Amino acid sequence: MENYWHLGRWFRIPVSMHWTVLLTLPWMWLWMRSLVAALIGFAAFVVLQLAHEFGHAAMARWRGLTVDGITLNGLHGQTSHSYPRNERDDILIAWSGVGAQFLILLLALGIGQLLDAVATPWWLAVAAGPVLTVFTLWNIFLMIVALLPIGPMDGHRAWRLIPYLRKSMQRRRDGGKVVKLDPVRRRKLQQDSEQIASDIISKLGKKK
Repeated sequence: MENYWHLGRWFRIPVSMHWTVLLTLPWMWLWMRSLVAALIGFAAFVVLQLAHEFGHAAMARWRGLTVDGITLNGLHGQTSHSYPRNERDDILIAWSGVGAQFLILLLALGIGQLLDAVATPWWLAVAAGPVLTVFTLWNIFLMIVALLPIGPMDGHRAWRLIPYLRKSMQRRRDGGKVVKLDPVRRRKLQQDSEQIASDIISKLGKKK
């Protein structure tokens, strides 16, 4: 593909990166005011993007779909897979990317608390600072962007979860209802049933 770098096959999935991912690097530098911190933060950003896309890929495979490839672009990526078999699978795959990011967020918050509680070498603080910044603040921002209900974003499919749950609850309520008939309608149905049974008996008697 033009303007894409092929990063090889990861877990039997072809992975490619578009050059626009590199535009994150100057933003990192403006944010962190350090070239070393920006490079470390950029590496963490790529890892975060990969985690998001492999979250989609893992869920797609778990639901029995074929994963064709992963591409990284700018602030979002794309996981190409076969068409979901039903709406539930589509919704699960849409949420799995943000789900992977959320796990990283929890892990980063835990590690941040641990590093604050113990004395750390200077080199570890230099490396951990940009990584934790990307895995927390940038991570939250990227999750919000991913869940926007527009265009190619995951939110376009993920938020179908709400009407899907409503329909599921409605079906369960309807399935548990007992239909009560008024006496007049019940007698009418009984008479119709008796008439049908009588007609069937008469036809069988004629055949004999």
